[in-house]
Parts: sequence; C-alpha cells; structure tokens
Amino acid sequence: MIVFRRFSILLTALALASPAFADTADKDCSRGAAEQRIPACTQLLDRPLSKSTKAIVLYRRGLAYADKGDDGHAVEDYTAALQLRPRDMATLTARADAYLRLGRDQAALDDYASAIASNRHASLALVNRGFALIQLNRNEEATKDFDAALALDPRDQEAYKGRGDAERALEDHIAAVEDYTQAIRVDKTYKNAFYGRARSLIEMKDYVRAQEDLQAAIDLDPEFDSAYFSRGYVRWQLGDTEGALSDYSRALALETDFPAARLERGQLYAALHRYDEAMADYDEAIRELPDLAQAYVSRGIAWRELGDYDSSLDDMNKALSLPASKADTLVERAKTHLAADQYDLALADADAAIAAQDTVPDYYALRAKVQERRGQRDAAIGDFRKALELDPASKVAKAGLYRLGSTP
Repeated sequence: MIVFRRFSILLTALALASPAFADTADKDCSRGAAEQRIPACTQLLDRPLSKSTKAIVLYRRGLAYADKGDDGHAVEDYTAALQLRPRDMATLTARADAYLRLGRDQAALDDYASAIASNRHASLALVNRGFALIQLNRNEEATKDFDAALALDPRDQEAYKGRGDAERALEDHIAAVEDYTQAIRVDKTYKNAFYGRARSLIEMKDYVRAQEDLQAAIDLDPEFDSAYFSRGYVRWQLGDTEGALSDYSRALALETDFPAARLERGQLYAALHRYDEAMADYDEAIRELPDLAQAYVSRGIAWRELGDYDSSLDDMNKALSLPASKADTLVERAKTHLAADQYDLALADADAAIAAQDTVPDYYALRAKVQERRGQRDAAIGDFRKALELDPASKVAKAGLYRLGSTP
C-alpha cells in the first residue's frame, strides 16, 4: 500500500481569525483521533468564520475523514475548501490522494497537476503524484516527478525512496539501491527505505545484505509484518528454514489476513515434507484470497507428491480458470498427468506451455520426458537438445540424452 506524504500547513491563520478559537474545539480539530477531530471541526464550522479560516477548518476535517477511511466525505470537505481557496496546494493534493484511493484516477491526476501548477517551488504534489503514478504502473512518469522534486530539494528522502520504488518496479535494481541508500543517508530511521532496498537486494540475490536491511527495518519497527515476511524468504534462501518459519509465523501473528505469507510458509512446509501443515496454510490462503492461483498450484503439487492425482488435477484446473501465468500451471498439470501415466494429456499441456513461452528450457525437458515415456525417442532427443541449447548447464537435459544413448 502506498502512503502519501502529507503537507503540514501552518495554521496560525485560524488562531488569528478569532481569539475565541483558542479553546478546546480548536485544539481538538487539529490533533488527536479522527473521531475526536471531526465533531470538533464541525463545531468550529457552526461559528461565523472568514473564508480563509473556514477553508482551513474544512481541510482539517477532510484530513480527519481521510484518516478514518471515509474518503467520500473527505472529498466533499476538500471540495468545499477549494471553493473558498481554489489554488491551495495542500488541499488539492489531499483531494488528489483521496480521489486515488477511491479509484478516480483521472480526477486525482488532474488535482495533482493543479497543485503543481499552483506552487512550482514545492515538492509535495510532485512526490505524491509520483507515488500515485507508481500505483497506476506508470513508473517512467513517476521517475520524472521524483527527479523534479529532487531538483527542488536534494535532501527529500521521500523523493529518493519514491524514485527507488519506481526503479525497482522497472527492475533497475542497481539504481533503486542507490536511491534507497540516499534516502537512508538523509534519514537513518526511514524503515521503508531499508525495506525497499532489501526488496531490490533480494531480486539481485544478495540475500546477506537484504537480511541486514530487513533486520534494520525490524529494529526500527518490531511490528513491521512485511519485513518479517520478506526476511522469512531470505532466511529460506540462506538455508535457515527454522528461522524462516519463525519469521513467516511472526508476520502472520501481526497480520492474520496475509495470504502471501501463508502461501510461502506452506511452500516451505511442503519442501520440508510437512504436508499436513502445508495443506493447512494453502487452505487458509485460499479462504482468505479465493483467486490466489498460486495457492491452488502449490496445493496441487502437494497432492501430486502425496499420490492423490485427482485432487492435484482439480487444483490445477481451478488455477487455470483464474487470471495468472498459464504456462507454469500447464507445466505443473502436465507433470501430474505424467505421474498418473496420462501421457497424451501430459503432452498436450507441455505443447501448450511451450506455445505460450518457447524460451524456457525446463518446458522442453519436461516434454522430452513425456515423449520418452510415450516411446518417441527421436522427439525426446530433440526436446532435450533444445533444452540444452537454451541452458547449456541443464543437468536434466544432459542426463536425458545419456539415458537415450545420445551424446549432449
């Protein structure tokens, strides 16, 4: 979830507008829980106010509604405030953020543009629009906004972190690591920058440094559930399976509705042949997120390893009915058909997987195994050779060729 930076405006105008405002309602309108701020701001709005003061109170109440998760009412208050102060950058930016959360993408982008135009020397709207563009998967545009924000303020840690997020989405992990590092140099307590840098380091398979960053993030926030989840994966890759299970479990204790953590913990349990626990995690992940195709695939693999091919095929078929990467699922279903001695069906799935992605060596190696079991020696040799062409180090392809009496 993207968290937008909020503009902290000076509210002295409200205090100066009327001496009577130095009271409980004024204080409660600007601080404390949203449930306290909303009625306090409403009480102030019942008083005679100047246009400027009323706009500030409406802005404050809008922020309170947004904090409560009521973006509809927040937009109403921001809109009323903008009728009084049409070019107020903070209110335009806050309304843009709310529009984005409501799924009104174009309205959000229009407000960000107006906010940027209203004050070309402030980075708030640029940074928030950058984060919005990441959310909309427009990462190149987001990078430009963060560039512009950094040109205005070279020590803006949010802009460095945002640009790192965009670069990570674009798979430019070296640049992302540098930007996260810059954000950390500005603010050594910026847990999300440590976390973001760790995520890029994971993609670079630099698990030792990733673990260090995740530990730093956890030290800063011992209840950072996503950091525990990511560290669970890192520990698994480093061979610390008990540490990984502990981290996945900690993430799930902090956030019970966390299907990705249940899925990964289930996969680790399956790798350890602890199938009862794996199945329980897969079942719960599917309950929490019924369209999580990978959970069906993983459970199907576990069923196959347990010898229950009918249940395995049921789960593979369900996964194939959902929006997901079809080729990998077809390959897994082909493996189940092969294990069940259903060679023609296995071949059809392997063919379909290769038709979808024809540069994956493992797909050809699988089809070669199917052809071998069908007694089609020449076809099997051809596929093993294709797998070896795509991956000269493929041990499966080399072993298959030796087995069939053909040199690699």
